[in-house]
Amino acid sequence: MAAIDDIITSQDLQLLADIGFIAGSRGMNDHANAIFEAIRALRPEQEAGFLGSAMIRILAGDPGAAIKELEKAPTTVATRTFLGIALVQQGNVPRGREVLEAVVSTAPDTPFAHLAETTLTDIQA
Repeated sequence: MAAIDDIITSQDLQLLADIGFIAGSRGMNDHANAIFEAIRALRPEQEAGFLGSAMIRILAGDPGAAIKELEKAPTTVATRTFLGIALVQQGNVPRGREVLEAVVSTAPDTPFAHLAETTLTDIQA
């Protein structure tokens, strides 16, 4: 049997993730979720499937479901950033702030740190 990496390349997965994000941004959540579940099944050790599913849940106004997804995800700067955002949206501002501040301190000058900083600023406003 061929290795999954020989059948589905990283570029293929990136394209699938892009399609999933487009579907989610257009309110096609069932389609987006199916794509991200497939990505998670193909690459369970990577963040993309978890992150995509969580982002769809955040956009749908269900931060609790996003938190559950992200707590199962590999710990990366991306998953921590969106975990912090979901926690804030859920109303757990102290824990969300803690997670976002950790992103800023561990990954300064990255897009995720900038997103975390923006979220932290919005909390204080």
